[in-house]
Amino acid sequence: MRMPRLNSLRANIMTVVVLASGLAVGAFTAMMCYVNMRSSVALLDSRLATFADVIGQNSTAALDFSDRKAATEILGALRREPPVVSACLYDTRGRLFSEYQRDAGVAPCPRHSGMAQTLGAEFRSVTRSVCRATDFVGTIQVTADLHDVKHRNHRMVVIALALALVSLTMAGCSGSLLQRRISTPVIQLAAAMNRVTTDGTLDARVNVEGAEEITQLADGFNRMIIELERRNELAREAESRLVEQARTDSLTGLPNRRYLGEQLEQELARVQRENSMIGLLYIDLDGFKLVNDSLGHSVGDLLLREVAKRLKSRVRLTDTLARVGGDEFTVILTGLENENDATVAANGLIQSLSRPFVIEGTEITVSASIGISTRRPSGMEDHDLLKQADSAMYAAKRSGKNRAVHFSPELGLMARERLTLETELRGAIGRGEIYVDYQPEFSISSGRLVRFEALARWRHPNLGEIPPATFIPIAEESGLIYALGEFVMEQACRECLEWQKMSSAHIQVAVNASALQFTSEMFVQEVESIIKRTGLNPELVQVELTESVMIGSLEHSAQKMKRLRSLGVTLAIDDFGTGYSCLGYLPELPFTALKIDRTFVRNLQSSSEVSTMIRSMIELGQKMGLHVIVEGIEEEAQLEIVAEMGADEVQGYLLGRPSSTPRVQYAAYLDGRRTSLNGKLSTLIGS
Repeated sequence: MRMPRLNSLRANIMTVVVLASGLAVGAFTAMMCYVNMRSSVALLDSRLATFADVIGQNSTAALDFSDRKAATEILGALRREPPVVSACLYDTRGRLFSEYQRDAGVAPCPRHSGMAQTLGAEFRSVTRSVCRATDFVGTIQVTADLHDVKHRNHRMVVIALALALVSLTMAGCSGSLLQRRISTPVIQLAAAMNRVTTDGTLDARVNVEGAEEITQLADGFNRMIIELERRNELAREAESRLVEQARTDSLTGLPNRRYLGEQLEQELARVQRENSMIGLLYIDLDGFKLVNDSLGHSVGDLLLREVAKRLKSRVRLTDTLARVGGDEFTVILTGLENENDATVAANGLIQSLSRPFVIEGTEITVSASIGISTRRPSGMEDHDLLKQADSAMYAAKRSGKNRAVHFSPELGLMARERLTLETELRGAIGRGEIYVDYQPEFSISSGRLVRFEALARWRHPNLGEIPPATFIPIAEESGLIYALGEFVMEQACRECLEWQKMSSAHIQVAVNASALQFTSEMFVQEVESIIKRTGLNPELVQVELTESVMIGSLEHSAQKMKRLRSLGVTLAIDDFGTGYSCLGYLPELPFTALKIDRTFVRNLQSSSEVSTMIRSMIELGQKMGLHVIVEGIEEEAQLEIVAEMGADEVQGYLLGRPSSTPRVQYAAYLDGRRTSLNGKLSTLIGS
């Protein structure tokens, strides 16, 4: 008989059958030997206990009358029990009274019952008390060996091995028959498959007989071939649709980044031939991340669809609008006469987004920052155009968002500088380059210093002082704002603790939190953790939030603010009037203070309209129960005007510049108050 190859199905079947049988027989044999050994030992222990009880009862008279001869005869009855090797009878004082030894020197009796007797694993021993009625008269110890038990167990192993040999022989024969019934049809199926593979046709069919499962396999193969023939036809029809789907964004239905690359390459080749101008708009939505974080990604997806519809309504049929990822879109502009045509198109797209979107009953406002790259290409590649438009888009965001900016060589340099700053900023906190300045805020009515505002600063070892207006947007765009904000808040809270030691008056610290920080689910827990970690009274902390927190869900923002207020923290709305001002939101949000931005104060003396606006904001805030703080006071005339308008607190260079040593400022303020009631402020208030 030809032996099967080691890696063949037949060899595997034989191996599995023999191994399975062998393992089963081996496991059964081991279990039976173990059970037999345990039961035999237990039976021997029971017999020894019976012997000890019987001999003990028979030996009471001999012990009572100190009849050693009678005791020896009683113990001698154990000769009829081959397993018993010794029996030891002790009197009431534990002395050896009589003994029986089957073989001299095997398990000898100690002279006293309290003496230790060392027995190996091949012996079993039972000790019983000898009693007459309830009186203790002695002790009997009976010891036996396991020779007979092991002998019986050995016989069982021999029998089991013989049965195992027979079982494996039968398993081998059965496995041989089984593998033939399985491998023969499989070989036929393999031959049919080889014909399909080598000939490339689907006309192969098989007709095999055997077990039900084998015939099902053959039928399944035939049906598979028929199905493959049908699917080949469907695949050819679907191939074009699959290619189209691979080039389409599944969410908005717009062309995706892949299609954009193909189309841009074609357009660049065309305008190269025609020597015409091509333009690319790179669009990034402003505030979309806040919508996602506050209202959820499902609402964000619905918003993206609506944005895509509006953008598409303002794009010409000859242009290509694509979604390249997240909240970013691009438009390829063709047939441009000059750069101004691209500007007109970009402004039209910005205008299309100016109306609020209503998503699931929630009114959402988003804008767009657009980068524009236009050129009559001369060897320019598609990624160059994208890179330039992307750089211009970031410049639009840095310029205030909701606007379009053309690419220029200077912007390319700025983009490289921004990348450098982002890289440096990632390790700035660990290197000790980030520090905190503090600017004082004063009460107009009392002239008292009420708080210091904590301001993040970056001193780079090579670049020097980097303005917050430069690195804060980079931190927000890169996600570094979370670590930066947490660092500034903890430093401010620790510094605030030191102020409290200088005077009995409680001086607050105000800490700015970006909209991204606020939308984080862990923001409230982080604030609470910092306050507990530093040990600062939470009433001495004021968190300043910009109006951009209102972009998302009003209910979600209000709940988070109420949780902050429940900690004891006060809340101020910062830069009021410069963002997404919606007065209808204010009564729903638990702010305690309102800060009027410095941009209004600059024109306070030169514009009656600005003066009227500031006065209205002060009255509005106070009627809503808010403390009104006016920022940017740099001239005495400005201080006089806002004091006359009834503002509650003021802040500005006139009263104190930001300083990294607020305790020095505070000490100077305390000394000045004792002499002149804080200089300019008290003089102006008094006048």
